Amino acid sequence: MSGIPTSAPPSLLPDLPCACANLRRAARLVTQLYSEEMGRELEPGPFATLSFLSMRPGASQSAAGSALGLDKTTMSRNLLLLRSRNWIEWVPTDDRRERGYRLTETGAEILAAAKPGWLRAQEKMRAALGAEQWDAMFQLVGHVADSAVRARRDS
Repeated sequence: MSGIPTSAPPSLLPDLPCACANLRRAARLVTQLYSEEMGRELEPGPFATLSFLSMRPGASQSAAGSALGLDKTTMSRNLLLLRSRNWIEWVPTDDRRERGYRLTETGAEILAAAKPGWLRAQEKMRAALGAEQWDAMFQLVGHVADSAVRARRDS
């Protein structure tokens, strides 16, 4: 038994008996859709980081990494790349041991230019899933992420 509801359309892809493999495959395929819609100037990964920093200017590396589910090394590398492109800059924080980051004017322009493609990708995914499954997907993916955090913490 695959665990797929009987009301679901037949899958275009073979069943994979591993939660990690299924989630990674879904993430790669969704990322490909968003990349196609957003163009090549801004990929979905940097878009997510810039979007987070636009909502939380001055956020630290650890806060951004935690929110995006990225380890310290990956987050550091990603922030360095965004700084080298002049899309983000350092800002002081209350904790002198950490730097805060915010978008530069160039970063804000890049993010704004990518938004229409991101919106197209969002609409394509919403249309393909349907409104009910769209909402359920956000709930389930959030629950899966929280569960992974708990499982790692409890081990």
